[in-house]
Amino acid sequence: MNLNRVRILVLVTCMVVIAAGSLIAAGAQESSAAVESPRGGQVSRYNPDYGVIPVPSKKWRIGIMEKSLINDFWLDVKNGYEQAAADYGIEVEIFAAPTESDIRAQANTLEDMLGKNYDLLCVSPITDSNLLTPLAKATKMGIPIINAIDAHIDEENQQKHGIDILSLITVDFKENTRMSVRYIAEELGSEGGECIHIMGLPGGRCAEERKLGYEEEIAQYPNLTNVGVYNGEWDRKKAMDVAADILQSHPNLKAISAANDNMAMGAYQAVKNAGREGDVVITGVDATPDGISSVMNGELDATTAFFQYQLAYMSIEAAILYLEGQFDGKPTVVFGPQENWSAANLESKVADYKEMYAGLQALE
Repeated sequence: MNLNRVRILVLVTCMVVIAAGSLIAAGAQESSAAVESPRGGQVSRYNPDYGVIPVPSKKWRIGIMEKSLINDFWLDVKNGYEQAAADYGIEVEIFAAPTESDIRAQANTLEDMLGKNYDLLCVSPITDSNLLTPLAKATKMGIPIINAIDAHIDEENQQKHGIDILSLITVDFKENTRMSVRYIAEELGSEGGECIHIMGLPGGRCAEERKLGYEEEIAQYPNLTNVGVYNGEWDRKKAMDVAADILQSHPNLKAISAANDNMAMGAYQAVKNAGREGDVVITGVDATPDGISSVMNGELDATTAFFQYQLAYMSIEAAILYLEGQFDGKPTVVFGPQENWSAANLESKVADYKEMYAGLQALE
């Protein structure tokens, strides 16, 4: 495999109890193994609409393709997959692109994964189109696919490329930045002012919809002036440079809505360098540990949390339902909850969700 690629292998090892009794008859097959499944047989942990998640009839193997693993957000996703696999007694292998913009490496890695004989794939594409070819191959091979969390393969592309997606598990990305704009409007009050949005990599569902959410929501506030949308490519340094340029060309800038916490922190550095701390409202998205710490320290003003751990966990539950033949009648499109976290509510939110997010535990 190319050294550029990031491959993180997570083998969740579960105890196997061999069914009692030996088989004496000649040529008889070994008895099937029982899967130790601490949560199997209980109602879904995060989605009551799924009902009871059965004890797996075997140790299913699920291949996971994440967007990257260099961002705390995606590490939380990884933790959600791993915990669900341990809770239900299945096996997951987790892979990712080296960066959130390396669309070719992600596609090549998924191609390699197709030879591993997974029972099901959970994929988070970087863009709506970069995984079409390997996903079409997966469908031809009969491997079911769950499109989880990020960019998604719409019905047009599914039909055009012969891809079968059994479920989409995500959030309303537009609402991520609608929440940011509503927070900015409240903070700036009737005076309002000039605002910008720093978007993620163009072409990706998440980046494009967060941009649209910002544009649609800011149009609802006559006192807020949209100076423009600028490309930060999910990168902190690029976002800092973008913000620095805008602060020079628009010295009256009052707010920056960034499409993730990483870029928001880059924007904050530009604001600090310009001597504008406390004068520009800065919001992010994802509620990463770094982003939360930044809010706690009075740097960022707010971040939108949308519980990526739970989304990954639900993806595994949906996979088990499908593999056990119990997915009929279950929701095929699932939108998770989201909230705006600021200094006003951050302490209580961290306490409420600390158990699920290792990054939040590290804040102590």
